[in-house]
Amino acid sequence: MEKVKIITDSTADLPREIIKRYAITVLPMITSFSGVDYRDGVDLTAVQFYQRMATCTELPHTSQHSPQILYETYREALADGSSVIAIHLSSGLSGTAQNAFLAQEMLGEKKRLAVLDSLSGSLGQGLLALRAAELAEAGLPLAEIVMELEGMRNRLYSIFMVDTLKYLLKGGRINRIQATMGSLLDIKPILHLNPEGKIDQLDKVRGRKASLRRLVALVEEFGQDLNGQTVGISDGVCPDDVQQFQEIFRTRFGVKEVITREIGAVIGTHTGPGAIAIFFQGKPKRVN
Repeated sequence: MEKVKIITDSTADLPREIIKRYAITVLPMITSFSGVDYRDGVDLTAVQFYQRMATCTELPHTSQHSPQILYETYREALADGSSVIAIHLSSGLSGTAQNAFLAQEMLGEKKRLAVLDSLSGSLGQGLLALRAAELAEAGLPLAEIVMELEGMRNRLYSIFMVDTLKYLLKGGRINRIQATMGSLLDIKPILHLNPEGKIDQLDKVRGRKASLRRLVALVEEFGQDLNGQTVGISDGVCPDDVQQFQEIFRTRFGVKEVITREIGAVIGTHTGPGAIAIFFQGKPKRVN
C-alpha cells in the first residue's frame, strides 16, 4: 500500500493534537520583530505574538519558505519511498506555493510529490491538510487524495472579520482614508479569500456585534451540506466570540466537529488582535 505523508506550513494553524495524531510535517514560517527572527508556533506562540503586537510601533516582517528549504524538506520526506502531498498557504497571500512548485521542479519528482496551492490560509489550509491526512490513513493513493482535495478546495469558504483596520493599513492592504473613515464609523470589513486565493471584501458592517451576525448570515448563504462537516474557527485571541460561533455551528448547522485555534503570526500580522475567521464547505466557487 502506498504511504502518503502530509506537509504543510505553520499558517495552517492546526492544533498540536491533530499534527501529532496524523504525523503531519509543519514548516514554521518566520516572523521578525525589530530584526529578531521567530519561528511561528515554535519560538513565539500566538498569544505572545498578539501581546507583542499591542506594544510594537512597526508591523513585524514575515518571510516565505525558500525553494531550497522546501527542496530539502521534500527530499527528506521522499527518501524512504513514501509519496508526499504538500499543502501551502495561498499563492494570493504568499510566494511559498510558487516556491514549492519550483522545489518540485528541482527534484524532478511529480509522480510521488504533489504540491497543492490551498488558495486559503489559517484553518482553511488546515482543513485541507487534515482531510489529506485522513484519506492517507484510509489507504487512498496520492492521485485520489489530490483529486479529493481539489474538489474540496473549490467548495471551501474562508471568511473573516477584522476588529481594526490599522494592521491592514500598515501592511498596505488598504489606504489611509479607508482606515480613518472605518475607524471613525466603527466599520468592520467582512473579507474573504476569492477563487484566486486573494483577499476581497464581501461586506462592511458597523459595529462588532452586527459584523458577527453578518458572518452567521454568510454561512447560511454560502454553506451547503453543513450537517456532518468538520469546520474551522480561528481568532486573534477573542475566546468569547469563538465559543459563540462553536455553539452556532453545532446547534444551528449541525456540524460534526469544530476545530479552533488562534490565528498565527504570519496571517495575524495583517488581521491583528480581535479578528475572527470561519472556514466551511459550501456551494462550488467555480463551475466547470
